[in-house]
Amino acid sequence: IDLDVSEIEGDAILFYREGKPPTAPQLLAQVQRMYVDFHAHLKKYETHRICRCGACCAAINLSLKFVVHYGNIAHKQVKEYRKLFGKAVIVAHRLLKNQVPQEEYVLLTNPLMKACATWVHVEESAWAEMEHTEETYDFGAIEYCFIPLAPLHEYVPDLPPGSFGLTGETVKVLEFETVVEAPLETVFNILSDVSIRHEWIPGIQGSSDLTGKITRNGSTHRCVMGDAEKDPFFLSHSFEKQDNLITFVETEPRMKMNSVYTLQRIGKKLTRVQRHDHIPKRILGMIKYRLFVKKKMQYWVSTSWDSFKAYCAELETTGKQPLAQILFEPA
Repeated sequence: IDLDVSEIEGDAILFYREGKPPTAPQLLAQVQRMYVDFHAHLKKYETHRICRCGACCAAINLSLKFVVHYGNIAHKQVKEYRKLFGKAVIVAHRLLKNQVPQEEYVLLTNPLMKACATWVHVEESAWAEMEHTEETYDFGAIEYCFIPLAPLHEYVPDLPPGSFGLTGETVKVLEFETVVEAPLETVFNILSDVSIRHEWIPGIQGSSDLTGKITRNGSTHRCVMGDAEKDPFFLSHSFEKQDNLITFVETEPRMKMNSVYTLQRIGKKLTRVQRHDHIPKRILGMIKYRLFVKKKMQYWVSTSWDSFKAYCAELETTGKQPLAQILFEPA
């Protein structure tokens, strides 16, 4: 409904629109769309993430509330934002502290509902029964109604499970194992953070085409090695975690190869790391891999793990933190 953002205020966003008030169907349709989109996005943090930090794990528990008011305002330009002033702004902020006995709701003030004739029939557009009440603040009493948002949760779509790996039967073509003298969480943070792989993988200049700062199921990135046509392009997926075991997979669609990583805690500062590479079980592909790729991959993987162990050891010795985009919640 052409709302603009005035400013972000901690855990709240102040939207505004000048001119005529929205009709009841317009406003409630906007609330429903924002609520459904918000919770659909949060579902990705539950089913499509690799990051296990406290924020990502708790994201699915976030709730949403709307406070909608109508009145006269003044404004002042502060950089790219319009700072709003006036009694109407104060009323909206005070209403964030209320006695509504719901976790998620839309609160609509009487000045809004009296400003447009369509609000007489607001019950026809509402998805649940409205309740009317009032609050008394330092500026006096204000009447409002509220509608619970819980009934809208049934409209939040279920996300289909991600399917990012190779299809069909595969065969293991490479197996590598090492022990890293660092905690499981540190090893996972460094290994899964694609933005810092150039710090420990020989020949990598950096990463590009990242789909986000937080690695999750379905995230992609390209290892920059100097030739955009041949640079490997990886897709991260299939993350699983137990108390002392983490596994995830990276797929290179163009090379038709899966790399399965298994991280196991074997001591307070000891982690066993395994990497298994798989390719489709096709005779010609298997022959080409053994003749032209296997020795190069063995050398590259072995060299990379030596650098990885040295990088982890330096962090442990110096106490430095990795330049990571994600943080792992300690066990």
